[in-house]
Amino acid sequence: MLTNYLKIAFRGFAKHKLTFLINTLGLSLGLWAAILIGLWIKSEFEVGKGLPEIEQVYQVLENQTYGADIFTTTSTPGILAETMKENLAEVEKAATYSWDEVHLFVSGDKRVKLTGFYAGADYLQIFQHPFVQGNKEKALTDKSHIVLTESAAIKLFGKTDVIGESVEMVSNDGRELYVVQGVLADLKSNFQGKFEYILPYQVMFEKPYNEWLKHWGNAGPSTVLKLKAGTDAEKFSKSIQDFILDRHEWSNAKLFVFPQTEMHLHGSWKDGKLQEGRIKTVKLFAIIGIFILLIACINFMNLSTAKSQKRAKEVGVRKVSGADKFSLVYQFLSESLLITFFSGMLALILVQITLPVFNNLTGKVLEIPFSQLTFWLQLIGILAITGLVAGSYPAFYLSGTKVVSVFKNHVKGSNSVVLARKGLVLFQFVLATGLIVSTLVIFRQINYALDKDLGYEKDQLILVGLDGELFGKYEILKSRLESNPKIESVTRTTHNLIGRSSNTGDINWEGKDPEFNALFERFFVDYDFVETLGMDLIEGSDFSREKGADSIQSVIVNRRALEIITQKDPDLRTISIGDEVRQITGVVENFHFQTFHEIIEPVFFVLNPSFGFNSFVRVKPGEMEATLSFIQSVAEELNPEFPFEYRFMDENYARMYQDDIRLRDLAQYFSILTILISCLGLLGLSAHVAEQKTKEIGIRKVLGASTFNILQVINREFILVVMSSIILGSGFAYWFMQDWLEGYAYRIDFEWWFIPFAAILILGIALITVTLQSIRAVRSNPVQAIKSE
Repeated sequence: MLTNYLKIAFRGFAKHKLTFLINTLGLSLGLWAAILIGLWIKSEFEVGKGLPEIEQVYQVLENQTYGADIFTTTSTPGILAETMKENLAEVEKAATYSWDEVHLFVSGDKRVKLTGFYAGADYLQIFQHPFVQGNKEKALTDKSHIVLTESAAIKLFGKTDVIGESVEMVSNDGRELYVVQGVLADLKSNFQGKFEYILPYQVMFEKPYNEWLKHWGNAGPSTVLKLKAGTDAEKFSKSIQDFILDRHEWSNAKLFVFPQTEMHLHGSWKDGKLQEGRIKTVKLFAIIGIFILLIACINFMNLSTAKSQKRAKEVGVRKVSGADKFSLVYQFLSESLLITFFSGMLALILVQITLPVFNNLTGKVLEIPFSQLTFWLQLIGILAITGLVAGSYPAFYLSGTKVVSVFKNHVKGSNSVVLARKGLVLFQFVLATGLIVSTLVIFRQINYALDKDLGYEKDQLILVGLDGELFGKYEILKSRLESNPKIESVTRTTHNLIGRSSNTGDINWEGKDPEFNALFERFFVDYDFVETLGMDLIEGSDFSREKGADSIQSVIVNRRALEIITQKDPDLRTISIGDEVRQITGVVENFHFQTFHEIIEPVFFVLNPSFGFNSFVRVKPGEMEATLSFIQSVAEELNPEFPFEYRFMDENYARMYQDDIRLRDLAQYFSILTILISCLGLLGLSAHVAEQKTKEIGIRKVLGASTFNILQVINREFILVVMSSIILGSGFAYWFMQDWLEGYAYRIDFEWWFIPFAAILILGIALITVTLQSIRAVRSNPVQAIKSE
């Protein structure tokens, strides 16, 4: 029986080649997109999971209140972890860990820059990464220890069996010798954050300039806990809310814990309330994947029902021969599943070919898990559902054909079938329109953020880290660089202008409401900072060497900070930063150092480059390559031990929008794919309509109708459906994009021309698709067309 069904199916495929080709290609494209999106979604859900007992691990966060605003951060006091471990029975393990730092490591003749951080002794017992060498109990228990990843060990030693080997770290603090006490297996792609080394937190804690880590009023490093099995995390969070306040009466921070496994997808807060976070993007692409696959299934349904007349006699003969409805349904579903199987195999080939490009777009390292049984079971499940969804309607429609109508005449589609077919086409292009309009909005918003005036001139601005001897020789570096006519100016600061770095709420002024507090971003800068960054000084003057002590005792603020300070007294220009009273001698226009998702924060500049390890070099347009070569030669002469590194600030700024840019690019490609699949369906349907109207076309041509008039007859019903879909799809996109744009503090408006642009694009493509197919019918010999009927 099955063999017979297969024979009939293959004969049908051979007879209706165009339909078979369009169905197979459409389904394969839909499955291709669905598999790619599925692999990406799977990788997103795996981030932060997979380590032993990771379900017991929680991140400690602070809700800091500033006026009406609540700022949620992972920054905590440097003494929090050990204090919680000593005082809270629910805490099994606790560790402090710092932000990422890049340092130069030396082993023999190997000199390698590695990225890593400082962490408490419990860190590797909380995050139980597999050890290649050493063990988690001993690693990080002494200030002389260092833990490396496999790749870092190979870079430094050329091997992984390096326990007991010494490695030297060269930094602005000098040279520090460490002994390797552990080698971790290279991190899997599902771990949130990448590192190549870990040093003991005690080393960082005891540095003279890190005295602030010992005070409850300061926050900087992060704290992670492993709670005892069975602990109620919600109750625990409530119990620790005032943990800092009990030890520091001026604290405005409320503590709570959040599951480490949920941080990647759900770890987003606004005004102290949990937001959707990254899961919103995951849901979006899941919907896009389902829609694309659904559009491909709709094509299959439409073409199969449209070809029903061609198969009507086959159904009639088989019914007369004794076939029941169930066997006919089984036959047509078998054909659908067979086409889906072919499409699935083609989709897998496409996925394998395009995966490197997709990985580049998403920043992932995805691969098809051919060796995993679950993957094949999931794929077979998807193919089965797709085949059944695509073939169910045609199967039940064709199997319900009446025998009498077959032998009386050719079966013609009922009004309900025609309406259903048009409804499916309408649904396809509603989705296509929605995607195009949404993509256009996303494209405009991201470009708006990337191109808008930031309040400083990011173009022609280079960031050079003052590593090694460059920090101590900064004045020499500045003098040498500014001697080059292609370099306008050089400055340095503690801030890199990419996100928050250092902030404080300890700002006071006369008349300040005791209940009011605001979080000010703090920049420690050197001379020429405002000039080099190209900021607009709207009041007062920049720090100047000629002013001497006046500059050292003054402060420059941005417009936002001045507005907050002078709410009650517009002439007020004196503030206190901690215990220091300073005069506001300059005001710069507001500038962005965060993404456009965030509002502009109050900022102040203080002349104190003691830890200004970021230098900015303003370069004149033209001859960039030669100028960079000059900067490199000077830097390497002054600091021969360190490799020269630099970054363009426009590229640095764009990296803050990495996820948004990926969303924009993926939305563009999936929109194109949606239109392509939809137009494949239009191509098949227009071919079918032209075939149905063969006699009508012939008669019209004999009666003198022009080619344009005949094209109108064929195209009209499709164009009306597409136009209706544009109206519906645009409304859907407007509603959805308004919600999406709410995630930006600074955003574009939904402009009127978005919809006409999408309409012209979709109508143009649809019209071209239908017209190209229709022209074939118009050019046919009318006599032959009439005779064939």
